[in-house]
Amino acid sequence: MKDIKTMERAYAELIVNSGVALYPGQCLQIKTGPENYPFAQQVAIAAYESGALLVQIEIDDLRLVRKRTDSQSIEQLSQVPDFAKNIDYEMMVKDWAYIRIDNTEDRHWLADADSAKLGAYKAGKANSGRLYQLSRMRHEHPWCVVCAPGPQWAKQILGENATVEDLWEIMAPILRLDTPDPITAWQEHADTLLARGKYLDSLEIRSLHFKSSKTDLTIGFTEQHRWMGGGDPLPNGGFFLANIPTEEVFSTPDRLTANGRVVTTRPVSVMDSLVEDVVLEFKDGKVVSCTAKKGQSIMDRFLDTDEGARYLGEVALVDEDSPIAKAKHVFHSILFDENASCHLALGAGYPSCLANYETLNSDEKLLGAGCNRSLVHTDFMVGSPDMDIVATTRENKKVQIMRQGRFVLGN
Repeated sequence: MKDIKTMERAYAELIVNSGVALYPGQCLQIKTGPENYPFAQQVAIAAYESGALLVQIEIDDLRLVRKRTDSQSIEQLSQVPDFAKNIDYEMMVKDWAYIRIDNTEDRHWLADADSAKLGAYKAGKANSGRLYQLSRMRHEHPWCVVCAPGPQWAKQILGENATVEDLWEIMAPILRLDTPDPITAWQEHADTLLARGKYLDSLEIRSLHFKSSKTDLTIGFTEQHRWMGGGDPLPNGGFFLANIPTEEVFSTPDRLTANGRVVTTRPVSVMDSLVEDVVLEFKDGKVVSCTAKKGQSIMDRFLDTDEGARYLGEVALVDEDSPIAKAKHVFHSILFDENASCHLALGAGYPSCLANYETLNSDEKLLGAGCNRSLVHTDFMVGSPDMDIVATTRENKKVQIMRQGRFVLGN
């Protein structure tokens, strides 16, 4: 295995050059927790070496968020300063790139926070950043979400005696940092995912049926839906990777068509708190029942965020042979765990997954086109080794897409 400093350097360069595809003169914002600040610095250094005009690092301190939720009322927690919208506006107008390093080192501060107060805090920030969120989901600007190995995350995944070195050893093949040229390795992987998406598009899918020992769910798609994966196109003709790692091909479903029952297969972070064993019942697209073995109050609060929180915004297919699945660990990070398993997102849909998205310039038009709108977007892992997925095409043909959690021959 390469030494950690070498891998950190290669990882930072990968995030800058492939993650957000930074171009000379572009500005970059990095959002990180305090414990991961040293890695954020590494990313900033790589960005300046790639020609960045300005790099701003914003600290997201969950310890202070917890203190604020303990100290303030729901009304106070919903307040966001006006300058936050001005910052978003400048980042949109001047095409800033955006990188978020997941809070894997200090998420424990919110483990038992008041769910109502935390929900108010999250909703306030989401309302303030609504326009910027939509702009990113249209892929008008490059963004990338990553994780950085640290001692707390290592212990959470591997046990109390684990070290950061142990975690890097597991992460190296997942991030393809064990290859001679990680950037080239990721381009080859991206090409595989792009080809898989083109195959799914060629089928002209009307619906997908998810069936396992715990799940029986059918989800429909409009004629305008498109499958994406392996990089998202930018207005300047470039491609960026919204997540590193990524193993998915994904699309936007018709928001009113989900019917049946689905059970999550991995823990998921909802409003920065872990929930487990979530059972969702859908009728005509809407979640009509939700139970959770752990985090019921968090799920209740999440689903009450707005009307769109009860509808699907994304369907993603992931092979059980992905390097993350092969690692056989629960990473307690939605970024990693979602790429070990097929997943569904409750909340906002991706307009860019619709062929006519450029004409859908309002919430009303997006909803009319079947694309869900919401302040939230959270992935729930539902895939398993016994999951079968069958497509029904617009010509009413049945096509096996996945068998026992793996893509079948031909796609």
